[in-house]
Amino acid sequence: MEEDIEWEEEEDPKRIENYIKAGKVAAEARKKAASLVKPGKRLFEVAEEVEEWILKQECGWSFPVNISINHQAAHYTPELNDEAVFGEKDVVKVDVGTHYNGYIGDTAETVDLSGENGKLVEASSQALENALSKIKAGINSSEISKEIEDTIKSYGFKPEENLGGHMLEQYELHAGYYIPNVESKKDSWELEEGEAIAIEPFATNGRGYVSEGSYTQIFSYEGDALTRNKIARELLKKISEDYSSMPFAERWLAKDYENNLFQFKLAMRELLKLGAIKGYPVLQDEKGALVAQTEKTIIVEKDSCKITTP
Repeated sequence: MEEDIEWEEEEDPKRIENYIKAGKVAAEARKKAASLVKPGKRLFEVAEEVEEWILKQECGWSFPVNISINHQAAHYTPELNDEAVFGEKDVVKVDVGTHYNGYIGDTAETVDLSGENGKLVEASSQALENALSKIKAGINSSEISKEIEDTIKSYGFKPEENLGGHMLEQYELHAGYYIPNVESKKDSWELEEGEAIAIEPFATNGRGYVSEGSYTQIFSYEGDALTRNKIARELLKKISEDYSSMPFAERWLAKDYENNLFQFKLAMRELLKLGAIKGYPVLQDEKGALVAQTEKTIIVEKDSCKITTP
């Protein structure tokens, strides 16, 4: 009688090495972006410079550079030739994503241009450090969430309760499980050795809950669709070939249509309507609030974790 054999998919022997490569570039790109954030500097210039630098390091983008300001928590990336500039009192979140052979580095930090919100920034960064100190194989995700929530509240702020960390897999930015910034045992899970996870505490002096704004410049490919719009067909072909597995910025495509931006915008709306692409509106707390974010990517180890984006 033949023995029952369980076949397991062979793991990429360079998986960890690739995560470390992507993480190193992401961390350097994050620091570069933060150093460029100055009053009067255009957001567009920062995003473009950092994204170009990433490609020169032989890495790809796992998402467009996010530059979210004040009450914005995430998903703000400049549009083509955006004229917006940093103000002297802005609280700026720079969130950078890279990939190497599909393995992702995802990392963020907050720049307080006023110098008056150090406690808020520290609440987020300390929450991350405390969470990382608890990570090891077998720990329940709810313990990590509780550590983040307790730390932020100890500073007198609120965690953004509907934001949090997430698992990473090859070519998948948000894969599998989610680690909220507040304790939740409903969908908790035990971390396993070798898992790649982005931990990202958000602290705020606002309501502690983000909603979608109207500004949308980040999209992802959802599938093919039939359309009579020639530009829409051209765009969908390029999107499916170049950005089928990772989010992309509208400005990356708009550069080829600078002399015909009105028709380009119509074509993008057509693809959205058809469900061929999906938009990611800016996520924001209430107006007047401030949000700080800190994020690192880690690999779960037996008794601790390896930080790939130092």
